[in-house]
Amino acid sequence: MVEASPEQLSAMWPGLLAEIQAANHILVASHVNPDGDALGSALAFSFALDQLGKSHEVLFHHKAPKYLNFLPGIDRITNEPSGKTADLAILLDLEAMSRVGDTILPAIESAKKLVVIDHHQPNEEPGDIRIISTKSPATAAILCDLFKKSDIQITPDIATLLLVGILTDTGNFRYPNTTPHSMHVSADLLEAGAKLGKINEAIYLTRPLPAVKLFGKALTNLRLAANNQIAYTTLKQTDFTNSGAIEEDTEGFVNELLAIDTVRIAAILRESAYGRIKISIRSQGAIDTTQIAKQFGGGGHINASGAHSDETIEVAAEQLVAAMIQCLESS
Repeated sequence: MVEASPEQLSAMWPGLLAEIQAANHILVASHVNPDGDALGSALAFSFALDQLGKSHEVLFHHKAPKYLNFLPGIDRITNEPSGKTADLAILLDLEAMSRVGDTILPAIESAKKLVVIDHHQPNEEPGDIRIISTKSPATAAILCDLFKKSDIQITPDIATLLLVGILTDTGNFRYPNTTPHSMHVSADLLEAGAKLGKINEAIYLTRPLPAVKLFGKALTNLRLAANNQIAYTTLKQTDFTNSGAIEEDTEGFVNELLAIDTVRIAAILRESAYGRIKISIRSQGAIDTTQIAKQFGGGGHINASGAHSDETIEVAAEQLVAAMIQCLESS
């Protein structure tokens, strides 16, 4: 059921609850390099498990980015599994086991049953129980529907976490995946006590000086193609070193490139400390960025995708531009 309606999602809760109640210990996890939806959904589910009195741990391969350290329950996250036997693992906001991360994957794989709750277009289909809805703009929105007719109390902390997931995956309600339903459930979360002002200040109104310096370098490296319909930039490790910035400081850079009035596809290529190139792609309208990302072994959503390359950043950029032009011409 890839395009489950809110009502269909709500109807899936009793089956999931039965699995939760039958488990003695539960693992909650999400993808590497976690974003607002991954962290917000996992921590919200953790608080829900507290209400159900279930023993559990919240596992992430990478630490949360600093701008999300304000999230309630952020100190629950660890990348060191306890080793306790898990009857159930619940993966949120990811569709491929390869994106769990090596430090926690063995623990997830050792769980007796696996639940996947996600809103991405399926490429793989892991999980004994799969709660998938590509109609939902965020995994947090799916949780809103799952919890709606349950006995889970939406506390201010849970409401804040779920709203973070929805806001970050809809670009603060700017992206085309914003739906009337997502606006309605967000209003419900505000009524439940979600801290909108705190969310906006931390995510959208605060940026470290090194990040600003790095963005300046990204603009210096800006290139255009296809009659200015494509914008892309590259950042090498020396750019991070010289500015004092870190990987998470690039959050939102690619969206700024997409804001150029002639641009329909934008991308940023970042060189990691290990030399691998990380790619973020964004688009306007019906241009499907997943068709670009898949050529590099990545994926995502129509208007927002990610991928990697083991080529040099120059070669990766050349290949990426060719793929973006091809996508543009076929759209």
